[in-house]
Amino acid sequence: MTDPRDVIYAAIHSAFVKYPREDDPTSHEHWIQPEESAHLTKVVLAELEANGFQIVKKSD
Repeated sequence: MTDPRDVIYAAIHSAFVKYPREDDPTSHEHWIQPEESAHLTKVVLAELEANGFQIVKKSD
């Protein structure tokens, strides 16, 4: 089973990699570091939990 944290982390990181800063065309392709993606993931999960949300995997 895939950990929801891994899914959220991958979505955050890939979004920043696929869509570089528009105001800086010379910016590095990976302008958000993996550690920053991990931190954002923790914040998103904490906010969801604090607001009563729960991530569940739907059955197929």
